[in-house]
Amino acid sequence: MNIRAVCQRLALGLAIGFIVGFGGGFLSLGGGTLAIPLLMGWIGLDAFKARGTALMVALFSAGMGSYVYARGGHVDWPSVALIAIPSMIVTPVTASLTEGFSNRRLKQCFGLVLICGALALFARDEWVSAELVPQEWNAGYLILVGIVEGLVAGSVGISGGPILAPALVLGLGMSQQLAQGCSLAARLPAVVTGLIENLRHRHVCVWCVPGLALGSLPGAWSGGQLALWLPEPHLRQLFSLLLAVLGLRYLIARHRA
Repeated sequence: MNIRAVCQRLALGLAIGFIVGFGGGFLSLGGGTLAIPLLMGWIGLDAFKARGTALMVALFSAGMGSYVYARGGHVDWPSVALIAIPSMIVTPVTASLTEGFSNRRLKQCFGLVLICGALALFARDEWVSAELVPQEWNAGYLILVGIVEGLVAGSVGISGGPILAPALVLGLGMSQQLAQGCSLAARLPAVVTGLIENLRHRHVCVWCVPGLALGSLPGAWSGGQLALWLPEPHLRQLFSLLLAVLGLRYLIARHRA
């Protein structure tokens, strides 16, 4: 491979890494939501390698994003643990059980969930001023959220922000910043175990990793800083709008083999 080709690959990796890192840090969206389409469209990876490589990107972007939010006091570690443990267990089981399901139908159901979450977040100030779940039920609710995240991640391949942040904002009355910080931190254990499995099956594009890692770190840092600076209602409205757009995309997406 000549120097020009190496530079082009590195530049693509840096660009994708920065976009994914920024999306993860700013709106807790980055892994499967942004990385997989970019890796398949811009670099031409197949679905398996795109998913495995996206996990590698998430390891860096979610790690940096978690650090930024935790440094700003926007990560509740006990809540993170209650979400992460059931999610790690449910995700691989669901992936195995839903292997023969219709991919199109799963994505349409996921799109409907995103749109409902977006509408609820938009209307939150009008119909609820505090958490919906009583405080004594918080632990059970967080475990349930972890199970739901595992179900979605295992069947559709996307988790984190689209599921966790709305559930934490609406159910527990968390601020958008705190919900996004917990979302980033809670996905890390599952990212690690998933990455190990993909490495074992050689579903990670190794040559992409340096550029993706170098791009994702400053992207996640700058996105996280912007999210902490933006007023909470504005951040929540922007997050809701993006959820609605993603939901519509999944609802109208054509089935592809």
